[in-house]
Amino acid sequence: MGKKKHITLLAALAVATSVVGQTPGANQAAVDTLTKDVALAVFTNLKGDKAGEIVNQLSTCGECDAVSIIRGVGGWDAVGVKMQELGRLKSTAPFQGMSPSEANAAIRREFMQFYAKYKADKNYGVPLSGAVQTQILAKIDAMLPPAPAEQPATPVAGQPAAGAPDQVATSAEGVSIDGAAIRISQLERSVKEERETKIWMIVLSAIAGLLVGAGVVYLIMYRALKKEVDRLIQENRQLSRDLDAAKRPKPANEPRRPVADNRNQPDTYPSPRPQSPVAAAPVEPTPPPVAPAAIRSGTPTAGTPTPVEPAPVPAEPAPVVSMQSQGQSAVSAAAQNEVFYFPPPDPNGQFDKAHQAETLLPESAYRFSTTAPDAATFRFEAEPGRVARFLTYRNYMIEPACDSENSYSSQFTRIVNRRDGEAVLENGVWRVKTKALIRYE
Repeated sequence: MGKKKHITLLAALAVATSVVGQTPGANQAAVDTLTKDVALAVFTNLKGDKAGEIVNQLSTCGECDAVSIIRGVGGWDAVGVKMQELGRLKSTAPFQGMSPSEANAAIRREFMQFYAKYKADKNYGVPLSGAVQTQILAKIDAMLPPAPAEQPATPVAGQPAAGAPDQVATSAEGVSIDGAAIRISQLERSVKEERETKIWMIVLSAIAGLLVGAGVVYLIMYRALKKEVDRLIQENRQLSRDLDAAKRPKPANEPRRPVADNRNQPDTYPSPRPQSPVAAAPVEPTPPPVAPAAIRSGTPTAGTPTPVEPAPVPAEPAPVVSMQSQGQSAVSAAAQNEVFYFPPPDPNGQFDKAHQAETLLPESAYRFSTTAPDAATFRFEAEPGRVARFLTYRNYMIEPACDSENSYSSQFTRIVNRRDGEAVLENGVWRVKTKALIRYE
């Protein structure tokens, strides 16, 4: 009798163990199926060789652990972590002891929470559409049938009131599936529209940024080039000034000063001009100075005064007058034929006589030829090697004394004199009366 009772207890224990072990296994298999289907949907949407290999292994394996396959292939550890998060429910002791309907409801809640958490990520929000979710939950329902709608009010033995809320929640969860799918589709549309709007905004912002950037780059380059051009112009001017200073050393100017000082004596040229009319008057009434000439002409004859008086008296005034006229004509001819050179005048067109030179010097720019003691004609004449300098500074070296037939161009290399100018001597300064005419070539 005791032996028979012992056998009965062992049989009851085996049956209970098989029942308890069967329920957790079914619940865990349902979670593995959920994780596997979600991983298939996610990796099908991804690109890459490893993603394709994971899809092949998940498709060919039966009941397998998706997390183990993802980690075995490698390269997608972040997705594997999320799949492990989705399957954490199977590791809890309360879930393993749940009935099929309770486990079904718990899996649905876990799945909805997972999707709500990661739906903003395109790797999960896009592949887990409403239709895919319905297919996955249909497999869960087949493995863990939910409680019928009419049974929630019937208490289960040993669970009087606790079952009703769970069944109601399960029913409510089951009813909310279709609404969730609708909301998911609406969210997908709104996300797609928002994505398109963002794409257009990005494109327009990129175009505007390119235009603004091009404008800024142009402005920066323009300022840089302008600054460089200004710098080169300043350097060119400085080099030109340095070159002029190098070509015009001080020793070259020293011999010119005493020559100019000696030539200041020709200022006496005007003296014959005022004296000529005064001297003309006393020439006629001054026959006594001519008397020695008459004596010299009469000395060889030692003769009588009668032949001496008529001969020299009419002839004497003629030589005296002719000598004076010849002197005046000689002075006038010398004044008319004098040639000298000047450097460029001041802005008022005045040539300082202290800078007058008898020969063409490196600083000379104008050739004067006197036509009277106080009048002269002038023309532009300079050394060929110095013309470029005069062209560069033509505003204050050429234009104060010359007018040009044509406009200046940087291609011109020489100056041709077309008509002489006129100058007058006033208070020791030659002043331009009429400008010379030149032509740039």
